[in-house]
Amino acid sequence: MIASTNAPAPLIINSALLRIAPRTAANPAPQSTVVTDSRQIDLEEATGTFRPNGVNELRINQHIGKRLRICRQQRKLSLPQLGTFVARSGQQIQKYETGHDAIKATTLFQLADALGVSLLWFFEGVA
Repeated sequence: MIASTNAPAPLIINSALLRIAPRTAANPAPQSTVVTDSRQIDLEEATGTFRPNGVNELRINQHIGKRLRICRQQRKLSLPQLGTFVARSGQQIQKYETGHDAIKATTLFQLADALGVSLLWFFEGVA
């Protein structure tokens, strides 16, 4: 008897089939990407051209985290107390507040709801 698995077949993407920028010494063709799990990927990741903008991402994560801490402290909530509202540990909330971890959109929505602020409140003052 042959055992069946529910694992998806690997997806192999060859960037040569995609019409992107011409390849030069400064812009070599990326290697093929093999995706063996079921996660969703975007075109830049698939073609190997994704370059994260780490500086701006960190700055925004820190800004949102600072606003989160201010709001939490104004409401006199401890890290674990706020964490229980969004099914996260106090340690994870602390990582959000320091900007060490990015907050997913769904979690940010839950935090805004738990703290009684709008989503836009977290982004006020971002330059």
